[in-house]
Parts: sequence; structure tokens; C-alpha cells
Amino acid sequence: MTAWVDGQLVGDGALPRRAGVAPFETMGARDGALPLWDRHLARLRSAVARLGLPWREPAGLRAAAMELLRSNDRADGVLRLAVVPTAAGVSTALTVRAKSPVKVVQLLPTVVERPADAPPGDLKAEPRGYYDAVRQQAQDGKADDGLVLASDGALLETALGNLWLLLDGRWVTPALDGRVLPGIARALLCEGLRARGLDVVERTCDLGDLHRAQALAVSNAVHGPRPACLVDQPAHADPTARDLAPIWRAAFG
Repeated sequence: MTAWVDGQLVGDGALPRRAGVAPFETMGARDGALPLWDRHLARLRSAVARLGLPWREPAGLRAAAMELLRSNDRADGVLRLAVVPTAAGVSTALTVRAKSPVKVVQLLPTVVERPADAPPGDLKAEPRGYYDAVRQQAQDGKADDGLVLASDGALLETALGNLWLLLDGRWVTPALDGRVLPGIARALLCEGLRARGLDVVERTCDLGDLHRAQALAVSNAVHGPRPACLVDQPAHADPTARDLAPIWRAAFG
């Protein structure tokens, strides 16, 4: 695989060495295009400003991203755009990978202490050690992804996306209280549900909500919404396909 760093094509083993918190965006491609590029760039610019990084967006960045997808034969793959603080300044890096198959995501609640020096939960950035530990704990329990359970008992998100619960016929997603990533797919789904006259509730959730939910789903900007279930329990995919998937298809093209 080739990568793109500061205007140059390099091997993906030659990526810049990170020396601090590095904001990044991970987005799905469709036929070589990046339908949600503008939303991702807006969130990345906000993160860069929040961290005070001296980053200047390279000219032709979107064209470089699409060319990298094409040259690596990843027209429907995953693009990662990172702003990387280094010992010498700040680098811009683009990498690509294949998209994993869409499936019902098996979830497991996890209890992992968040390190004091980890990036805030509402910032998409490296280091990702905390979320790696959440996912590893879940995989050790035979699940695909871990549910982040806060010390106060609040159910926040998963290691790889936002969480959705169907409760009393309404879709509920944990509130953006500073501990939850404001996901690109999450925002699109909230907008789309409301535009269709369907209820969507953003509020604090807990384990009681998890166990009484009629259906679960997870969402991120690579796969959109996917049906989910607790590990070793049956999934209820129909509400996800009926309510959430059409919104994503309309937005993603």
C-alpha cells in the first residue's frame, strides 16, 4: 500500500512519527468519491484549532485522497486523514485500507479506566489506547466491539462508533455531554429521522436502557448504521434497515 504524506507518495511504513495528540478522520469511500468529505474536514479543522496545532490544509488534499484510493484499488475502501504533530512540526498523512464486511455487531459492556492523559471523548484523535483496551476487553469476551461504560454508570458509545437503542418505539442515542464523539453518521441519522417526522432522543443512557431496548444499532462514518446485539443474543435487524439505513443511503449516495 502507498500513503500520502505532505504531498509525497510513500510506503505506509514511512508514516510520520507522532509526538503529541493527533486528530484524524476516518471516512468511507463510494466509487472513488468521498461523499461526506466536507463534514469530516469541518470536524478536523475544529479539532486542530482546539489543540492549537499550526496546521495549514494542503492544496488539492481532496484530489490527493481520491487519487490514493484509486491507485491502491480501494474505490470503496476506507480513507484515514490525520494531522500529525512531529518533532519537526506538523504533517498531513493520508492512508487507505479495505472496508470490512457489514455484519450484525455483537457488543459487550466493558469497564476500562480512562487514563487522565487520554484525549477527551468528544475529540477524534490519537493516542487511541483507551478505545483499543475497550475493544480488546470485548473481543476477549467473544464480542466484536465494546460498550463504553463510564464510572457513573452512563452508557456512552462503543470503541468504534455511536450507539443507538430503540426504546418504546423511539430511537435513543447517548447525549453529547463531552464524553461521546459527535459522530458524522450520528449527526446525519439524527437529522434524517427528524426530517422524516420520526422521534429521536438524545439523552443519558444506562444499563437498564440497554437491557430493555427492543433493538440496538451502532453507527460510524465508514459503515453507517449497522444492527447490533449483546454478545450471544439474537439481533433485531429490521428496525435498523427500516428506519436508519435509508437515511444513510440517501446521504452517502
